[in-house]
Amino acid sequence: MMKALTSSCSKAMVETLGPFSPRVPLCVSDRPEFCFTIRSKNEKKGWNLLLLKLVRNNDLYPVHAVPPKDQVDLETVEPQAQQSEQTNESKFVRVSFQLQKTCNFGEQFLIVGGGPVLGSWDPLEALPMTWSEGHVWAVELDMPAGQTFQYKFILKGEGGDIIWQPGLDRLIHTWETKNRIVVLEDWENVELQKITEEDQLAEPNEEPQV
Repeated sequence: MMKALTSSCSKAMVETLGPFSPRVPLCVSDRPEFCFTIRSKNEKKGWNLLLLKLVRNNDLYPVHAVPPKDQVDLETVEPQAQQSEQTNESKFVRVSFQLQKTCNFGEQFLIVGGGPVLGSWDPLEALPMTWSEGHVWAVELDMPAGQTFQYKFILKGEGGDIIWQPGLDRLIHTWETKNRIVVLEDWENVELQKITEEDQLAEPNEEPQV
């Protein structure tokens, strides 16, 4: 149990601590413990962190203040932390996935892949693609820049059955750009993949400029 120091010896101990005396009630204990306290450096800014070390003396452990090695300036730490958070925020880029493939009436192509943005490989979370002239299926996503994603297309039948795209998983490594990244895919041949950029104002189904 912790007991407050009220005797004359406690007063002498506080005086020996000099400028490192903590501004909190001192205490002793019958077992070794460690305490922390904070002491103001001045009225304007800055704090000192004082470690109160317990040293055994006559089966009690009076506290001793240990001066801090470093000082923390609270006025500069908080803005630096906010700036660090802003710097670490993920940047996103617009990506258009396009697949030219015919299918029967009532069927639909979807895309699924790694990470929450692509449904985490769960067909139930796959993203539906939109048909346009020329049997081009497309979907646009805002994806984190500077990351690599694996994905595949799936064909969903009218009754809910699905067919996975054959071959290896497709890959896309995003990068920072103000333009739209366009990924043109072939259903069967992974080597026919084409990745280009086009202006954000261009229509998704327009032929991108290589």
